[in-house]
Amino acid sequence: MKSILTMAWTSEDPSAFDLAAKIAHKFGARLIALEPPSYGVMSMAWADAGMGAPIGGGLAEDAEERQRVSAVKQAFDQRAAGLSAEWRSADDSGPTAIGTIGRAYDMIVLPQPGALPKMPESVFETALFDSGRPVLVVPPGYGGMVGKRILFAWNGSTESARAISLAMPVLSGAEAIEVLSVEGAMVPGPTAMEIAESLKSHGLNVTGQHVKPGAKTAGQTIVDRAQALGADLIVKGAYTQSRLRQMIFGGVTRDLILSSPLPVLFSY
Repeated sequence: MKSILTMAWTSEDPSAFDLAAKIAHKFGARLIALEPPSYGVMSMAWADAGMGAPIGGGLAEDAEERQRVSAVKQAFDQRAAGLSAEWRSADDSGPTAIGTIGRAYDMIVLPQPGALPKMPESVFETALFDSGRPVLVVPPGYGGMVGKRILFAWNGSTESARAISLAMPVLSGAEAIEVLSVEGAMVPGPTAMEIAESLKSHGLNVTGQHVKPGAKTAGQTIVDRAQALGADLIVKGAYTQSRLRQMIFGGVTRDLILSSPLPVLFSY
């Protein structure tokens, strides 16, 4: 892994920058931060799509926007000190830029999305769907590193299989990996134990486990198991069920996107 793209929405939660800088230092990677799109640009993009803007009230004044971006840049510069790093500014940071620009990088690191003042969920989805690269989502206040103990959330799908390849630079450095499948959240495909055996052939320390969720959701079962293992990272192939279905009915991917207390590396 030699190039990482990152973005933060505000300077109040620099967790994505913190973790991106740590990963860049570990791998000797170049770190690029993309200036976040303005509230106005995001609102116009939603209006063009025929949807209500996710921004409550009036648009932020230009001075407020400049102050927000300046604070984000300062937060990045502080954490990128000593690294090979660059800030990419507004001329190429429209609402879809992170997806197209992200194709040139080995990983994208973003803060956990949600309702404002968090990053809009649409920015994460653009990065995930348009870049073809893995996207690491960092929960607010997270101050640790990732990659020592990993829980791989396996559901038998093509998306999960693709996640193995995209996450391999991180998986290959882990001390321990558990491949976990949850009953009721699988599609036809190899078992968790079969995937564990496949990963063992790469010289990795891997176990496989299939569990019943009981009264919990599959997403909560994954999080609880990860925390019980002392994992610092969850790896997940995203949206085996459609995004629209998950927005209406819920689903494992969306549960982890919005509420995981641990960083999650998603791929699609």
